[in-house]
Amino acid sequence: MINWLALATGVIAAFLLGYLVYGPLGFQKRWAEGTRIDPTPPDTPPLAAMAAQIVFLILLAAVIAVTETTNSLSVALLAILAVAAQAVSVGAWAQKSNFAITVDAGYALGCGVVMILAHAIL
Repeated sequence: MINWLALATGVIAAFLLGYLVYGPLGFQKRWAEGTRIDPTPPDTPPLAAMAAQIVFLILLAAVIAVTETTNSLSVALLAILAVAAQAVSVGAWAQKSNFAITVDAGYALGCGVVMILAHAIL
């Protein structure tokens, strides 16, 4: 049975991790420069990007939740690594800096870690 509390907690924790990584407390300026976007924070939150991020987090959390029900941690790890590899590939194609690519891949791995931890704790 899917642990819905762990799934939801993992999504929220990963979203907050994104704020820490990409926000003013994290690598916002250097990441933005490496991504070739204006490092000045926008006047309004980027709602479309945030919505897409939430959809991604829900889908990844669902994969991890399903693999948890079958004790298939290796499949969850493969899914997380696939997401990180995709972040690296897209970043390279977009000609982001190595720093920005590393931040994106690290965030993808971090999302997986907090989601797995949510299941381990809850």
